[in-house]
Amino acid sequence: MLLIMQEEIRYRNLTAQEIAQMEQQGCTSQDWTQVKVHEGFRPQFVQQSHFGGQIRIGLNGAKVPLPGGVTRRAGIYRATLYDCTVGNDVLIANIGRYMANYDLSDGVILENVGEVICEGPTAFGNGVEVSVINEAGGREVPIYNGLTAQIAYLIALYRHRTTTIAQLRAMVAREVKGLTASRGTIGAKSRVVNTLSLYNVRVGEAAEIDGASALSNGTLNSTPASPSRIGSGVTATDFILTCSAQVETGSMLRRCFVGEGVMIENGFSAENSLFFANSHCNHGEACAVFAGPYTVSHHRATLLIAGYFSFFNAGSGANQSNHMYKSGPVHQGVHLRGCKFGSDAYVLLPAQTGIFTLVTGRHYRHHDTRRMPFSYLVEEADDSVLLPGVNLRSYGTARDIRKWPQRDPRQGVAHDLIRYDLMNPYTAGSILEGIAECRQLLARHPTAEEVTWNRVKIKMASLKKGLQLYRQALRSYLGSLLAAGFQPTGSEVSEEPPAWVDIAGMIAPRRRIETLLSQIDNGEISDLRHLEAALQRIHARYDEDTATWFAYALSSFLEKPLSEITEQEKAILIAQGREDQQALDDAIAQDAGRDFAPIMAVGYGIDDPEGSAADFKAVRGER
Repeated sequence: MLLIMQEEIRYRNLTAQEIAQMEQQGCTSQDWTQVKVHEGFRPQFVQQSHFGGQIRIGLNGAKVPLPGGVTRRAGIYRATLYDCTVGNDVLIANIGRYMANYDLSDGVILENVGEVICEGPTAFGNGVEVSVINEAGGREVPIYNGLTAQIAYLIALYRHRTTTIAQLRAMVAREVKGLTASRGTIGAKSRVVNTLSLYNVRVGEAAEIDGASALSNGTLNSTPASPSRIGSGVTATDFILTCSAQVETGSMLRRCFVGEGVMIENGFSAENSLFFANSHCNHGEACAVFAGPYTVSHHRATLLIAGYFSFFNAGSGANQSNHMYKSGPVHQGVHLRGCKFGSDAYVLLPAQTGIFTLVTGRHYRHHDTRRMPFSYLVEEADDSVLLPGVNLRSYGTARDIRKWPQRDPRQGVAHDLIRYDLMNPYTAGSILEGIAECRQLLARHPTAEEVTWNRVKIKMASLKKGLQLYRQALRSYLGSLLAAGFQPTGSEVSEEPPAWVDIAGMIAPRRRIETLLSQIDNGEISDLRHLEAALQRIHARYDEDTATWFAYALSSFLEKPLSEITEQEKAILIAQGREDQQALDDAIAQDAGRDFAPIMAVGYGIDDPEGSAADFKAVRGER
């Protein structure tokens, strides 16, 4: 109604001649006096249609280009409209049931659609509570159009801060109130075709809905610079898509948020889940999942359930269990940045998996490997066995770090904050913890062949190798910071390590996040725009904060106060760091080389065995 009132001055009543012509063309109306048109309206382009309530129709008759080189005239053909506003150069054709309480902006195409109905007041999916991470509830995130990975993380994972959560939820509630309306909108240049039903769905500019089944209570955010799309056979209820998002080919969503650059396709089924920047899921299933940036699941038999994932890759048949038939589905998993599950990997929740850990086999003992990063967690004779640090020399890890920035399809939007570096104060801090754990275990069990640590087994040879790899990686990182000009400041550093956190892709000191949360508590930050800006400021201070962390790490690693570290020791560390990096690079190259060994050419040169090497090279290249 607001749009109608704002633009009332542009419209006029139909003339008697126009009404007669439209009736001759098969049109009817409950009350022709309620149908008003733009001054340049042409009645010949409204045919076989019925109008009820207040109707506003803009300019029509312009040529509308369609796929396949077809051109049609903007107008209304074989449709029933109740209380609708139609902008300029809009094409509406073949509305099977009716369209009610919608405002269509200029250039919209609406063709072969069963029904388009708004029955308000509604917030179009904003405010829907999504039960992530814990299927039984307790970590609900209310979704809204501008939800970012970082804000969702704070709401889901800082539940112990009850005042913070109450304030955040109040901010979202105010946002939702401003988005509530009794009329639906379809933005300029959007295209909705071959779709069964839109019920309480708001569509942004330049969006495309092509072949969807049924969409209910949702928002498809979109701009010309960052268009989004819903494709064939998709059903979605209680949902929000952000700009640059796509849901395709028979996927099914219920109570879901689909973030920037996310692709969901090929029958993927998701319930009570959040998907953030550049995640890509198809064929499989997700339930109560917080999918941080670059969460990938490509296989039909794969289940992601009741967990937090980030920069994650699920192999075929990967699975987790969150229900032990006692208290219900109350268990949850936390799989930190860069984890991978191999084919048929299984984890019995609750469990926590450390950063950049590869999980293969089946694991029933509720592992917690956070303090042993970059590891392999494998199954041996029904035991969970950890190989600390070995993922530091994996070609797969190096390849992931290179490919992630290159696979960012976001266009014109980047509200999810992402730090891509493999080594940063967060990952290096985890390595420091790994060094401490390895040393303690070696000191406590000097003659043992293996130890049990946090319900996983570690062979002593693996422990020693892990310690060596951790030290190599840390020396390399500290040396690279020195070589890049980072200089520790001050003469003393705190005894406690300056903890860093990974807030769903954003790397930051925990003290800055705690300060931010206190500002929320006391009302200094009271709306979502200011909160997002504050997070962006923290993100921008990464280099400055890294220098502060570096002072502690350097002192801790060299085991002496900053004031006693000489320039010669710094030079030695730089040289050692370069040697360590070269050693790791050599190990990575050797790991990559296994993919190019002669045995890997089996199956190449099918009809010319002597040409197998050349065939392999033509297809795979030279590393």
